[in-house]
Amino acid sequence: MRLLLLLSISLFLSLPSYGQKTIGRKYFKPFLGHLHKNPSKDSTSLTTIQCSHSVKVVEEKGVVEGWVKVSVGEDKGYIQSVHLSSKRPDCLQGKYPKFYNKLELDITEMYFWGRLYDHYNSVKTRVN
Repeated sequence: MRLLLLLSISLFLSLPSYGQKTIGRKYFKPFLGHLHKNPSKDSTSLTTIQCSHSVKVVEEKGVVEGWVKVSVGEDKGYIQSVHLSSKRPDCLQGKYPKFYNKLELDITEMYFWGRLYDHYNSVKTRVN
């Protein structure tokens, strides 16, 4: 029985997700977005997050360029690095709380707005 317990503990400790250390904290910049299961815009959404939400950056080798592995509550997944900031951003929710509260977004609407923003390409142009 003791051997079985010891084997179970050693198996648990050898799992790849165990021992990943937090290397920093960042803030989500867009209005709404998603924590993805894989480093791809089209991957499964683990949770929806809002502007200025704090995330823990998790150390991982071999992450696809442009993506960061993070921890949001109990979930671990990926967010595009362009959507993260070292400083807490000014957000619609904070600037205009009465307006934001009047939107009365439910979780389904937040999910779809976040998905839309995931696929929205923002570029700077130079006009001569």
